[in-house]
Amino acid sequence: MDKVLSQTPNGRVFICPNCNKIHVEFHNFLFSFDDEEYRYFQRCFARMDGCYYEAVNSDIVYTRKIIVPIGHKNASMMLNRYELHELKSLLKGSGASKSPSVFLSVKEIGLEVGSN
Repeated sequence: MDKVLSQTPNGRVFICPNCNKIHVEFHNFLFSFDDEEYRYFQRCFARMDGCYYEAVNSDIVYTRKIIVPIGHKNASMMLNRYELHELKSLLKGSGASKSPSVFLSVKEIGLEVGSN
């Protein structure tokens, strides 16, 4: 049985007893982390200013204006301010902490091509 750490209407954070990874399921995204990677992911979203990115990207054609690179040159996560708020709440529910001064790398979020 999965250990659910946090849940919102559109996502949940849980620990899988089989692989012992922390999984973040949000809308149609799934991220899998070890403890350190997950804490880093939490901190990065905790400090993200959705209003700023919506203003900066106000002229782009996409409906969602908050664009988050996810570690592949041809893929990004796109959010609106309400989705970002929900994702922050989901991650905070399991212990978000102070933010670092660097951004997530491909290796840190575990999304390198060919990784599990």
